[in-house]
Amino acid sequence: MIDALIDEPVTLINAFTVPVDEAERFLHRWKDNARIMARQPGFLQARMYRSLVDDVELRFINVAEWESGKALDAARANPEFRASALRIVDDPDLHVTPRPVVYQVALEVQPGDLL
Repeated sequence: MIDALIDEPVTLINAFTVPVDEAERFLHRWKDNARIMARQPGFLQARMYRSLVDDVELRFINVAEWESGKALDAARANPEFRASALRIVDDPDLHVTPRPVVYQVALEVQPGDLL
């Protein structure tokens, strides 16, 4: 993953390919990782989205907001956080493919906004 060394807010969006029959095991592992993530300085919030249909490639989408790219990079460098993330992808009973990308807000729209 590319470093996000900026002092501005960032959002990590990570799309996961997970087989249907491995979804609950994946969520259990991800919750373990989220507990560690939530304790990291600069972490604001995260949501894990799950597809409403089974016939999709990207079954889960994680959206995590951070105070800054530097805070995210520091969290990813934390040995406990790294080990937890590796337990997801190294689990022999999980066939997970993560696709993490770091973003900044390009446009925000609220109800009634005139664009």
